[in-house]
Amino acid sequence: MPNTTQQSPTAAEVKAFWEANPLCASTIQHEPGTLEFFKEHERLRLESEPAELQRELYEWDRHAGERLLDVGCGTGYVVSLYARGGAKVTGVDIAERSVELTKQRLTLLGLTADVRVANAEALPFPDRSFDVVSSFGVLHHTPDTGRALSEVHRVLKPGGKAILMFYHRNSFAYRLLFPAKRLLQREWAQKTAQDQVNAVDGPGNPLGKVFSRQELMALMPGFTDFEFHTWELFFRHAGKMPAFLHDFIARRWGWFLYVKARRV
Repeated sequence: MPNTTQQSPTAAEVKAFWEANPLCASTIQHEPGTLEFFKEHERLRLESEPAELQRELYEWDRHAGERLLDVGCGTGYVVSLYARGGAKVTGVDIAERSVELTKQRLTLLGLTADVRVANAEALPFPDRSFDVVSSFGVLHHTPDTGRALSEVHRVLKPGGKAILMFYHRNSFAYRLLFPAKRLLQREWAQKTAQDQVNAVDGPGNPLGKVFSRQELMALMPGFTDFEFHTWELFFRHAGKMPAFLHDFIARRWGWFLYVKARRV
C-alpha cells in the first residue's frame, strides 16, 4: 500500500501548509502574484517538463470546447494551459491562497476560468459534470487518495478522461537516490523514506505519497484504457548526463508517474 506517516495528517494540516507555502514561492525571488513570478514559474516548469512533453502528456491543446476540471490548481499553470487551448476550465484548490494566485495569473494572461476553493475528497459538482479531469502532483498530498480518485470518477462523464500525475514508487529517485542519501549523507541518516517524500515539497510538508502503476490501478476500479508515462529524475546532476541516458531513465523510472484513463 502507499506509504503514510504513523499518524496520518488531516486535510486541515495539508491545507495549512499550502496556504503558508504556495507552490514554488520559496524558490522564486519575485513576489507571488506578480507577472515576474508567473514567468519564472513557467520557466521552471518548462525546465522540468519540456514543452513538447507537456503537449504530449497534458493534452492541453486537444480539449477545446470540452468541460475540464483541474483538481489542485496551485498557482494556475495548468489551468492557464487548458484555458489557452480552448477548454471550458474549472479549477479548484484546498488553499484559498492558491485560488487567489490562479485568478491573478489568469487576469494577467487575459484568460478566463471558474476557480474556487474545494477539497479533492469532496468535489462540489454534480455527477457526470466534466469531459476531462486533470490533476498534476496533487492527489498524493491528500489524506485519502482513494476517495479523491472516486470523486474524479464521479464527476467525469462516461467515457470522460482522467489525466493525472503522482510521485512514482518504482522510480530512480525513490528506489536508488533516496536510499543512497540516507546511507551517505549525515543529515538524512536518521530519516525515513517517508520523511524524504514529504521533504520534496519543502520543510514542514505534512504529507506526500508514492504510488506504483499497480497501486493506482487498484485505486481506480471504475476506469479503463490505462496509459502510463514517467519523467523527471529528481537528481541535481541530471543535467550533466548524456541526453540519451537521461531520457532513457526518465521515461522508464521517472519521479513523475503520469496516468491517463477513461471512465467506464
